[in-house]
Amino acid sequence: MKTLYLTDLDGTLLNNNASLSQKTISILNRLLSEGVFFSLATARTYATVIPMFKDVTLQYPIVLMNGVCIYDPLKKETLCCHSININSVRQILNIFDSFHISPMLYFEKDSHITVEYKELYNKAQADYVNLRQGFFNKSFLNVKDFSLSEKSNIVYCVYLDSKEKVEPIYNMLCSVRDISCNFYPDNYTGYYFLEIFAGGVSKLSGALQVKKMLGCDRIVAFGDNINDLPLLENADEGYAVDNASDEVKRRSSGVIGKNTEDAVAVFLEKRFRDGLINT
Repeated sequence: MKTLYLTDLDGTLLNNNASLSQKTISILNRLLSEGVFFSLATARTYATVIPMFKDVTLQYPIVLMNGVCIYDPLKKETLCCHSININSVRQILNIFDSFHISPMLYFEKDSHITVEYKELYNKAQADYVNLRQGFFNKSFLNVKDFSLSEKSNIVYCVYLDSKEKVEPIYNMLCSVRDISCNFYPDNYTGYYFLEIFAGGVSKLSGALQVKKMLGCDRIVAFGDNINDLPLLENADEGYAVDNASDEVKRRSSGVIGKNTEDAVAVFLEKRFRDGLINT
């Protein structure tokens, strides 16, 4: 039986500096060289993931933007990407307009992401853009008006702010048809992420696509946040790291160590050493 091992990044595989420890890098390379079906399921885009894993020989498709895109790290190309219906995008923007703010819109074309934004409303948003400027296959544009057309390949909307400002927007967005929304605390800033993408899309849907692509029989998943729950609850085994929220730990099939203790890599290494991983 072939098992696909999928892990979230921030707060799970990454340490609190949003990076991979040398121990985790070493273990992952060893497991991948032995044929272990290991990959990622993250809210991040390939723009940050590919540079982050420059020292890890990722071999299998990865789930990006909470399932919006499946990406081949070897060919460095997008295998599939789900766009948001343009009418839904207009409804989303109308809701944001009612709060006198606007989100960031992600456009995907030919394995390149362009992010359009009208204004940055807090330091966390400014840092979000500034830290990602010039990243692999990703660019940011400060625009007066969004580039909306029937052919627009808008795959993601993001807004980052305090819980008090984000939650009422999220509540209104829940009434929009054909979209999915995530609302959860950021691991690093104390602010909350509001993420919007095509309906029916999740880390779980992306994981099932990768499972089928690789001909795997089972999924074992790791995570720490609310956006990981669809995958954790529906995987054959879903593990929360010990630093996860109480709700995530309660709804997972088990709890392992902390992200700062290389918990995912150590868990996989022990399984492999004990002969419990089939390749």
